[in-house]
Amino acid sequence: MKKILIIRMSSIGDIILATSFLDSVKKKYPNSSIDFLIKKEFSPLLQNHPLINNIIELDKSEGLKGLINLGKHLKHQGYYKVFDIHNVFRSKILSFFFKRKIFFQIKKPRLKRFMLFNLKLNFFKKDFSHIRMYHSILEDIHSFPRTSLYVSSDEINRAKSFLKKEGVDQEFICIVPGAAWKQKQLPVDKYNELIDNLNKKFAFKIVLLGSKNDTICDEIKKDINIVNLKDKTSLRMAMSILTISEHTFGSDTGLLHASEALNTPVSMILGPTSMETGASINHPNSKIFEKNNLWCRPCSQNGKRPCIRKEQYCLTGININDIAGAFQRSC
Repeated sequence: MKKILIIRMSSIGDIILATSFLDSVKKKYPNSSIDFLIKKEFSPLLQNHPLINNIIELDKSEGLKGLINLGKHLKHQGYYKVFDIHNVFRSKILSFFFKRKIFFQIKKPRLKRFMLFNLKLNFFKKDFSHIRMYHSILEDIHSFPRTSLYVSSDEINRAKSFLKKEGVDQEFICIVPGAAWKQKQLPVDKYNELIDNLNKKFAFKIVLLGSKNDTICDEIKKDINIVNLKDKTSLRMAMSILTISEHTFGSDTGLLHASEALNTPVSMILGPTSMETGASINHPNSKIFEKNNLWCRPCSQNGKRPCIRKEQYCLTGININDIAGAFQRSC
């Protein structure tokens, strides 16, 4: 059996998008054994994935010495092919431990991004996506599988028991209001408007998911119909909750991509990011909501750059009625 290594170490959303590439690799090499190299803190994402034989964890706290030791270990694993779909400093270091003929690395559109963000010149093809970029190192691949994550039936049962203790014993939808960078977050008043709109039309409970740093979860209005689970769930628990949710709302964050990979459609709200930066949907019933025709958008790869305008029009200009109305039509 041929052994294959896929390298995508971070972050949550990009790792999830990489599962489409993983599927294609398995189809191209059906008798292969696939290892997946990932940062230790993200490895729970890929637990139970049927296409992965071995998850290899990179512990970044071990620094360069740990990276070199990992490279020495991987060198002797007899890999038939190594696919680096990350192309960062760490993976470049690891490349020295493999023969060039078996190591394949994606090319990132760094110059195009610079031109787009700084000069507002868009040289990206209309069909660009991160999934397509990952597949560029596979020959004769013209269709891209959907992303995929897996939770067990036991995990789902534990999630249902947990939700019941939190007062959620009926159909519910999830909102993931936080983001790694505040510039990607829809304003609190917009989320409150969305919640009011949803409450008028549906009898769903509304579950807020977020990490300890997602303070926006605490700023959203308090309501008997809203259950704030910020910092109360592990990554696996959050994934299980997303699996049984009716729908998920939020920015282009990791948990939105996770929701789709777990077969729950999303309403993805794009502000400073766009399709060119990897912000895309993957589920057939998902939808993107964005303020088009703004000269300043997109302004950065991940929303990190502060807005240069007096108001962040890419988010304040989002029409909440459109989002709620689209969800109503999908129900």
